[in-house]
Amino acid sequence: MTGRCKTALLEMESDTPQPAHRAGALRRTLAGAAASVLVLLLCASASAAPPLLTWSSPAPTGASGAPTAVACSSASLCSAVDAAGEALTSADPSAASPSWSVQSIDQAGRPLTAISCAPGGPCVAVDAHGGAAVQAQAGSPWASAPIDGSSALTGVSCPDAALCVAVDSSGNVVTTSAPASGPWSTAPIDVGHALTGVSCSSAQLCVAVDDAGTVWWSTAPTAGAASWHAQRVAFAALTSVSCTAAGCLAVDDAGDALASSSPATPAATWQITPIDEGGLVALSCAASGLCVALDHGGGARGGEEPWSSPAWASSSADAFEVSAVSCQPAGFCIALDEARRSISARVPGPIAATLPPTEVTYSAATLAGAVDPQDAELSSCTMEYGTSLPSSQSAPCSTLIAAGGGDQQVTALVQGLSANTSYRYRVLASGPSGSAAGAEESFTTALSPLVEPPYPHPYITGTPAPGQRLTCHAGTPSGVTPSLRFAWLRDQVPIPAQGESTYLVRNQDGGHHMQCQVSATDAGGSATGRSGFVTVPQGGVPVSSGESEVGSAAASGWTLAVPVLCSPDAIGGCRIRLHLTAVETLQGRRVVAVGSRARGRSAAVARRTVTLAAAELHLPAGARVSARLTLGAPSRRLLARFRRITATLGASGTLIGLFEAELSSQTITLNAPTSRRGGHVAARR
Repeated sequence: MTGRCKTALLEMESDTPQPAHRAGALRRTLAGAAASVLVLLLCASASAAPPLLTWSSPAPTGASGAPTAVACSSASLCSAVDAAGEALTSADPSAASPSWSVQSIDQAGRPLTAISCAPGGPCVAVDAHGGAAVQAQAGSPWASAPIDGSSALTGVSCPDAALCVAVDSSGNVVTTSAPASGPWSTAPIDVGHALTGVSCSSAQLCVAVDDAGTVWWSTAPTAGAASWHAQRVAFAALTSVSCTAAGCLAVDDAGDALASSSPATPAATWQITPIDEGGLVALSCAASGLCVALDHGGGARGGEEPWSSPAWASSSADAFEVSAVSCQPAGFCIALDEARRSISARVPGPIAATLPPTEVTYSAATLAGAVDPQDAELSSCTMEYGTSLPSSQSAPCSTLIAAGGGDQQVTALVQGLSANTSYRYRVLASGPSGSAAGAEESFTTALSPLVEPPYPHPYITGTPAPGQRLTCHAGTPSGVTPSLRFAWLRDQVPIPAQGESTYLVRNQDGGHHMQCQVSATDAGGSATGRSGFVTVPQGGVPVSSGESEVGSAAASGWTLAVPVLCSPDAIGGCRIRLHLTAVETLQGRRVVAVGSRARGRSAAVARRTVTLAAAELHLPAGARVSARLTLGAPSRRLLARFRRITATLGASGTLIGLFEAELSSQTITLNAPTSRRGGHVAARR
């Protein structure tokens, strides 16, 4: 703690205000508060952060006297008063050069000192001779309303149409529950001191300040003097106060800002931050948390929720002394200077950052981001998404953005997505001062448990000769349109940079076996298949075409018959391997489907490949046989349970000479026998 802080804390504990009308009660209140360490002094210098506000050039108002106060009920309606008894009204205060209408409302031309406008009306202006003028609603005539004929009124606050509270230079609070017609009641709360300002965040909390550094607060402001409570918070005269639902801020003539998030509690904590070398003369806090204080030289200090963080940023508002300021939740402030000009300011536009999604399924995703509204109410917050950006698809943020909440996480649920598809997205935020877009993020939806993978069965057409073009056909099931990737292979080795569906045969392909490979992807997943071989003649002489062959399978009972021909050119005969497999879909440990996806199920599923039957043949060169695959007991039970299974019959082994390769891949539909003696039908696709 610095020396100044220590001195201030000692003064807080020893020097307490004691009005004569209830000195004993006040002495006990303040003594107990001091014992509980009422005041916390945070002697931190103003933040060196970049300016919080950007100010416009001054524009004339047409007023006859120097403006003294301004109150904005919205960003499109502001009212001000001046030292010549005039009221100034603007319907475009945020414009580069706003227009103001000027009307004399104090019949004697006396200086008006303060003004407050409740949402929807009325507006109440007070003067230095205890008089007031009331405007029931925007555009209506002003009417005189004498409320305190003995002292100069120094401040007024009207939180709603049923309450206005004013203060004067003799320590009185004057209140009314009918601002448009009166009457007003006077309560002396601070005898011997001048009350310099008042601010009511609602009808349940009003805070006034005086020239002795004391804060007065009440949760029942119309209930008389006994309902007001005092707390010494500064060792300089407090010049202004502004309260919102989140907290209160006061400034003094020593250039300090005093903030509290709980001003209406016994032993409340007030943070004191020196923010200006001289005195501060005007202050306004918006419901968004934006607070602006102005000094004698036209300098501005901006803070974001100063009752929770004492950081302030400096900016230059005007070359003349600025005597009044009013800020709105839209991130907009307007000020008036002694040269009878208005200047406006806005906070920067919002800041947006895109975050990874919090949840992704096969048809929906919860997208995430973070948005800092920069103390302004946002007009929109959305997630833009699509397979590429920019996109016409968007979803609103499901989280309400608080204007003064700083960085806030937002989410948006997007549905109707395509399974197994890559998407890109970003968060977009717009406010009165501009728009922001977060960086792009991406995600891929999960495989759909409702869709079968697009198993390809590629085949080649064309003449296998140098200079001729071969074409690879995907052979995917009808009715599906998967994404396809092609590759060409020479003797089962991929040929670099050959990813098209066609291939130009070259001289170096002579004497080799060519294949194409197709990978198909859709919502059900990905599957890859290879074509049969085509042989390219070498030097114009055809290579032996006597390769091993595997024919179409047929079923009888629980047995599958598969025609197999061993190449007559096989050296030492053929070794042929047959394997019949199917894909099981599991939910937990339970098998819910075999060979096709579980229809109508949205819960998480898993898949595994199981072998239904297998055999290995050793054949002499040129031999032709009908190989038999018999389903074992587990496979029979599986087929009996599901009655129909889509399976894959694969064959590999000796192709020609000593060369081995995949010989065949067939899709087989197995049907359970209708009786013990009956057979089942195997359909080849």
